[in-house]
Amino acid sequence: MDSSINQFFIRIWKSQKKKVYLQSFNLSSYYYINRLISLISKIDFKLVESYMFPIGTKIDILTKERIDYNEFMLALEKIRNSRLVISSNKIFNDDWLDYIFDKTTIKPYDVIIIDNFDKFLKESNKDIKTIKRTIQKYSKKYNTCVILFTKDDILRNQFLDWNFAKINDSLKFVFDDKNYNIIDII
Repeated sequence: MDSSINQFFIRIWKSQKKKVYLQSFNLSSYYYINRLISLISKIDFKLVESYMFPIGTKIDILTKERIDYNEFMLALEKIRNSRLVISSNKIFNDDWLDYIFDKTTIKPYDVIIIDNFDKFLKESNKDIKTIKRTIQKYSKKYNTCVILFTKDDILRNQFLDWNFAKINDSLKFVFDDKNYNIIDII
């Protein structure tokens, strides 16, 4: 997984007052969840995966190593009680733009992250101007922070007033301490 997305995601996932939505085009939502469990519990990621997918464990030593059940369950409870939604589902009847930025069926999110904006654009049936207008309207109406990760430098020319994080570049975000309660994970 791209380390810059992972680092950023881990920093904001536990925001207790903010509702966060992550749409992943690159990885399964299970990967993000397992990574969170590992980071919160301080249990080796490979060991966490061996428990979450016990029939897929290919490394013999992992089948012999035991997990700290208390730390594992505490991490699960923290994730379960967070206001976090992670989706890597495929959609069939909707357009991606409508699916993520639908203003009628869900309570609005405080933060929306799309881990591959290039793929989002490619798979959307809407034109670039409609996409931009819809995202800006949603963001403004609900005071939502929308974070888009892209590899395409050309996109930056079409969205001049937007801030982009280039995949694999280091990220620098400044958070208002009054609005975020971010756990410190080293």
